[in-house]
Amino acid sequence: MPFSIEEAYHAAVIHIKGKFLGALEEDAFRQAIDDLKKKGKTRLVIDLSGADLLDSTAIGLLISTLTTMRRAGGDVRLAGLQKRVRNLFLMTRLLGPVFDDYETVEAALESFEKQPLAPSEA
Repeated sequence: MPFSIEEAYHAAVIHIKGKFLGALEEDAFRQAIDDLKKKGKTRLVIDLSGADLLDSTAIGLLISTLTTMRRAGGDVRLAGLQKRVRNLFLMTRLLGPVFDDYETVEAALESFEKQPLAPSEA
């Protein structure tokens, strides 16, 4: 599985490694997101520092995750985008208007400290 999950205080970090091909990982990824949401972990950092490649289905999964978490009162931050992956997000105009990105997981987690908790997270 090209992703692993680490739960932090009021957030979860999803580490994506290697090739993240959404069609191959869609069910497992959606189940993981659903499990986090049920636990009240609606603030996510997606760590892409180890990602070599994301396909269009993977991008769609990330957008779906963002929508799910925002509807639940949370949010999603991207961290550690390498040049190739960053260019993909820039070409699709997803950085800025859709996703916020941070150089490190730590910076992304700190950004949540400035945002008040939703009632379901308190």
